[in-house]
Amino acid sequence: MRKGFLKRIAGGLLLATLALPVGAQQLQNFEVNYNNGKVLLQQKRFEQAMAELKPVTAAVSGNELAPEASYLYALAAFRANNSQEAQLMLGQLKQQHGQWEGMAEADYLLANILFEQKEYERAIATLERVNAGSLATEAERMKRHYLSRIADRETLEALQQKHASDKVIAQVYADKLLAGWYRPQDKALLERLVAKHNLDRKHYLNPDALRKKSYQVAVLLPFQLNQDLGQSARKNQFVTDLYAGMKLAQDSLQKQGITVELFAYDAGSDTVAVKKLFAQPELKQMDLVIGPIYKSTAKVAMRFAEENQVTVINPLSQDPDVAGNSARVLLFESSVATQAQQAATYAYQNFTPKSVAILYEGATSDTTFARYYRQHFLKLGGKVLSYKKINSEQSSATAGVFKNLTMADVGHLAVFSDRMTAAVNTMSLLNSQPTRIPLITYDKWLDINQVTIRELDDQEVYFISPKYFDQTATSVRNFRKRYVSRYNVPPSTYAYSGFEMLYYFGSMLQEYGPSFNQNLQVAGTKRGVLYQGLGYTNPANRTDFRNDNQYVPITKLENMQLMVVNPAGF
Repeated sequence: MRKGFLKRIAGGLLLATLALPVGAQQLQNFEVNYNNGKVLLQQKRFEQAMAELKPVTAAVSGNELAPEASYLYALAAFRANNSQEAQLMLGQLKQQHGQWEGMAEADYLLANILFEQKEYERAIATLERVNAGSLATEAERMKRHYLSRIADRETLEALQQKHASDKVIAQVYADKLLAGWYRPQDKALLERLVAKHNLDRKHYLNPDALRKKSYQVAVLLPFQLNQDLGQSARKNQFVTDLYAGMKLAQDSLQKQGITVELFAYDAGSDTVAVKKLFAQPELKQMDLVIGPIYKSTAKVAMRFAEENQVTVINPLSQDPDVAGNSARVLLFESSVATQAQQAATYAYQNFTPKSVAILYEGATSDTTFARYYRQHFLKLGGKVLSYKKINSEQSSATAGVFKNLTMADVGHLAVFSDRMTAAVNTMSLLNSQPTRIPLITYDKWLDINQVTIRELDDQEVYFISPKYFDQTATSVRNFRKRYVSRYNVPPSTYAYSGFEMLYYFGSMLQEYGPSFNQNLQVAGTKRGVLYQGLGYTNPANRTDFRNDNQYVPITKLENMQLMVVNPAGF
């Protein structure tokens, strides 16, 4: 009794202390901290945002900003991967400001934290309090996102049984059944779920979908079978290599119990011919289509994908227009826009000050890359101090641009040119600086003989390396050995791409079925067999689907060895 009484006295004294009035100056300081915290949060400078917002969370008399500051502090902590701190602040918010009008937002954030911690029961219970307007839709989307990531059947089955009236859980469980969990004894359960929650009977009770034993993949590439064999072989070696890599992936998938049947079609750049191919009835029955590769046929492929709900993969293009806004058309490669944006994001997050000088070649590809880089760096909150075009054909003029470039206050340099003249002038400029200034550029610089590996290693040079794979990795060495054994030639870059592409999408077919697109968000970004990473969600927002590969390796030389500085899942 005595101890309990003393605790209540101490608690009362604490509350009395917190309730003490504060002066106008302190309230004004709170407002400054609050506004600074919001700006820092928008700039993704989460720890700095927490430092600014922390004082404003104090529950003192007259401090009307405390509830929202507490919420924003918790949000910044969560984004900074400090879930424990976020959860503690949300608990304080609920205790001190339980009637705050934004409490639904706080519950939404708490549910997000709990889902990340795989505390599914508590997360679902928390979301039940989020039932206001548009936020309810977002809550449902979050629930679907995290429950779809559950790989353990027993866990999801227990949740479905406990929350039998929850349509989202029922639908996720039904999706998992169709994606590979289904057994003959599940038929009655699936029928009950469909009937109770009014799910699409044609989709969930389709006998063909439930009996799927193998997956059919059409490969539409310019094999040019109607041309002279010797001539087409030399011209289209990349196609041969790409398909050879797919064949090895087919074997590897089979060893994993995944049967993929490949059906090859000769498809070039002729739009009329490609239309005829897509009009063939068997194409509409395919689980996946790889190709065609040319931009001239992109609209034809997009129309086919949308009309027949068959996913089409372009294996080589980096042009975002090839995929358009269709969720059914995917680029295996990262688009030019994504490469530039991810490089700009890395630079903004890792280089100080947040300012850049950008030089770019006049070629269309380089001007496009530079434009995307500049736009995204500015969007993140950075400053572009210089933005200049160069022409490496004019050596003296190019040297003049570099000589007259003002490097004061430049946080990093970005040079988008694969020309020797640009590389040599850049290294000369960096070597003349009193301190090392980071450089972002293409990985093609590693092949420029006039710039040595030692020079690049001595400076802070970061390479945009969308097709990087570690030649020393065991999986890469094993692939090379198998490829040489079968084809008697070493694999090209296209062979590596062909293998990784079919292995990745073959695995997606097995895990999620032919409609795997809606689950690419669930899959997230993960390491490939040969590649450093593959993923179709925006790294800054894991629920934001994109139709090109969002992982772009950034590499740097360390002791003459190329290292990835942004590993998948960072």
